[in-house]
Amino acid sequence: MKTKIQINVLSIDARDDTIHFQSYFSNGHCSTTLETYGYANEFQDFAKKITEFPKSIDDVAIYKLGERGIKWAYYLLIKVYCSQPNGRASIRIEATNNSISPYYHESIFEIESQAASLNRLGKSLLHWNPRESKKFEWTPNQQ
Repeated sequence: MKTKIQINVLSIDARDDTIHFQSYFSNGHCSTTLETYGYANEFQDFAKKITEFPKSIDDVAIYKLGERGIKWAYYLLIKVYCSQPNGRASIRIEATNNSISPYYHESIFEIESQAASLNRLGKSLLHWNPRESKKFEWTPNQQ
Protein backbone atom coordinates (compact mmCIF):
# COMPACT_ATOMS: atom_id res chain seq x y z
CA MET A 1 0.00 0.00 0.00
CA LYS A 2 1.39 3.38 -1.04
CA THR A 3 1.28 6.51 1.12
CA LYS A 4 -0.84 9.05 -0.73
CA ILE A 5 -3.84 11.32 -0.94
CA GLN A 6 -6.01 11.00 -4.01
CA ILE A 7 -9.18 12.95 -4.84
CA ASN A 8 -11.34 11.85 -7.76
CA VAL A 9 -14.22 13.74 -9.32
CA LEU A 10 -17.07 11.28 -9.72
CA SER A 11 -19.56 13.74 -11.24
CA ILE A 12 -20.44 17.42 -11.60
CA ASP A 13 -24.05 18.54 -11.34
CA ALA A 14 -24.69 20.81 -14.34
CA ARG A 15 -27.50 22.64 -12.52
CA ASP A 16 -25.49 24.04 -9.61
CA ASP A 17 -21.85 22.97 -10.24
CA THR A 18 -21.84 20.72 -7.16
CA ILE A 19 -19.00 18.22 -7.43
CA HIS A 20 -19.20 14.66 -6.13
CA PHE A 21 -15.71 13.88 -4.77
CA GLN A 22 -14.22 10.55 -3.75
CA SER A 23 -11.22 11.03 -1.47
CA TYR A 24 -8.71 8.29 -0.71
CA PHE A 25 -6.14 8.57 2.08
CA SER A 26 -3.36 6.08 2.91
CA ASN A 27 -0.36 6.10 5.23
CA GLY A 28 0.96 2.81 3.90
CA HIS A 29 -0.63 0.82 6.73
CA CYS A 30 -4.17 2.19 6.98
CA SER A 31 -6.38 3.63 4.28
CA THR A 32 -9.89 4.95 3.84
CA THR A 33 -12.16 6.28 1.13
CA LEU A 34 -14.92 8.83 1.65
CA GLU A 35 -17.38 10.38 -0.79
CA THR A 36 -18.35 14.03 -0.23
CA TYR A 37 -19.88 16.93 -2.12
CA GLY A 38 -18.49 20.42 -2.68
CA TYR A 39 -17.48 22.96 -5.30
CA ALA A 40 -14.43 23.56 -7.49
CA ASN A 41 -12.89 25.84 -4.83
CA GLU A 42 -13.60 23.35 -2.01
CA PHE A 43 -9.97 22.94 -0.92
CA GLN A 44 -8.63 26.43 -1.71
CA ASP A 45 -8.57 27.92 1.82
CA PHE A 46 -6.90 24.81 3.21
CA ALA A 47 -4.42 24.77 0.31
CA LYS A 48 -3.41 28.40 0.97
CA LYS A 49 -2.72 27.60 4.63
CA ILE A 50 -0.43 24.68 3.89
CA THR A 51 1.56 26.42 1.13
CA GLU A 52 3.19 28.47 3.92
CA PHE A 53 3.10 25.80 6.62
CA PRO A 54 4.51 25.98 9.27
CA LYS A 55 4.69 29.61 10.31
CA SER A 56 5.64 28.41 13.80
CA ILE A 57 6.02 25.10 15.63
CA ASP A 58 2.43 25.57 16.88
CA ASP A 59 0.96 26.19 13.42
CA VAL A 60 -2.09 24.10 12.46
CA ALA A 61 -4.05 23.96 9.20
CA ILE A 62 -7.50 22.38 9.17
CA TYR A 63 -9.97 21.30 6.51
CA LYS A 64 -13.30 20.19 7.95
CA LEU A 65 -16.48 19.13 6.22
CA GLY A 66 -19.62 17.73 7.84
CA GLU A 67 -20.04 16.39 11.36
CA ARG A 68 -20.16 13.08 13.15
CA GLY A 69 -23.70 11.90 13.84
CA ILE A 70 -26.95 11.68 11.93
CA LYS A 71 -27.14 15.38 11.00
CA TRP A 72 -24.61 14.87 8.17
CA ALA A 73 -23.96 11.98 5.80
CA TYR A 74 -20.22 12.27 6.42
CA TYR A 75 -17.46 13.90 8.42
CA LEU A 76 -13.98 14.67 7.10
CA LEU A 77 -11.18 16.30 9.06
CA ILE A 78 -7.73 16.88 7.60
CA LYS A 79 -5.47 18.44 10.21
CA VAL A 80 -1.86 19.38 9.43
CA TYR A 81 0.45 20.07 12.37
CA CYS A 82 4.11 19.88 13.40
CA SER A 83 4.75 16.54 15.02
CA GLN A 84 8.45 17.13 15.73
CA PRO A 85 10.56 20.27 16.18
CA ASN A 86 12.92 19.15 13.37
CA GLY A 87 10.39 19.96 10.64
CA ARG A 88 8.52 16.69 10.48
CA ALA A 89 4.80 17.12 10.25
CA SER A 90 1.72 14.94 10.30
CA ILE A 91 -1.61 14.96 8.54
CA ARG A 92 -4.36 13.65 10.80
CA ILE A 93 -7.18 12.06 8.83
CA GLU A 94 -10.58 11.54 10.42
CA ALA A 95 -13.13 10.18 7.94
CA THR A 96 -16.60 9.00 8.91
CA ASN A 97 -19.43 7.73 6.75
CA ASN A 98 -22.47 8.28 8.96
CA SER A 99 -24.62 5.72 7.15
CA ILE A 100 -26.42 2.98 9.00
CA SER A 101 -24.85 -0.46 9.35
CA PRO A 102 -23.34 -2.17 7.39
CA TYR A 103 -22.20 0.97 5.49
CA TYR A 104 -21.07 3.01 8.48
CA HIS A 105 -17.31 3.38 8.82
CA GLU A 106 -14.91 5.55 10.76
CA SER A 107 -11.16 5.85 10.22
CA ILE A 108 -8.60 7.85 12.17
CA PHE A 109 -4.90 7.73 11.32
CA GLU A 110 -1.97 9.97 10.43
CA ILE A 111 0.30 10.46 7.44
CA GLU A 112 3.84 11.57 8.22
CA SER A 113 5.46 14.16 5.96
CA GLN A 114 8.00 16.95 5.71
CA ALA A 115 6.87 20.58 5.75
CA ALA A 116 8.29 21.14 2.25
CA SER A 117 6.20 18.25 0.93
CA LEU A 118 3.10 19.75 2.54
CA ASN A 119 3.91 23.07 0.86
CA ARG A 120 3.97 21.16 -2.43
CA LEU A 121 0.59 19.62 -1.57
CA GLY A 122 -0.83 23.11 -0.97
CA LYS A 123 0.53 24.49 -4.23
CA SER A 124 -0.78 21.51 -6.18
CA LEU A 125 -4.24 21.83 -4.60
CA LEU A 126 -4.30 25.57 -5.35
CA HIS A 127 -3.67 24.88 -9.03
CA TRP A 128 -6.01 21.89 -9.32
CA ASN A 129 -9.23 22.62 -11.18
CA PRO A 130 -11.61 19.67 -10.67
CA ARG A 131 -13.71 20.78 -13.64
CA GLU A 132 -10.72 20.21 -15.95
CA SER A 133 -8.81 17.39 -14.26
CA LYS A 134 -10.84 14.59 -12.68
CA LYS A 135 -7.99 13.26 -10.52
CA PHE A 136 -5.67 14.82 -7.95
CA GLU A 137 -2.87 12.82 -6.37
CA TRP A 138 -0.14 13.64 -3.85
CA THR A 139 2.53 11.48 -2.28
CA PRO A 140 4.77 12.79 0.51
CA ASN A 141 8.54 12.94 0.27
CA GLN A 142 9.65 10.21 2.62
CA GLN A 143 13.15 9.79 4.05
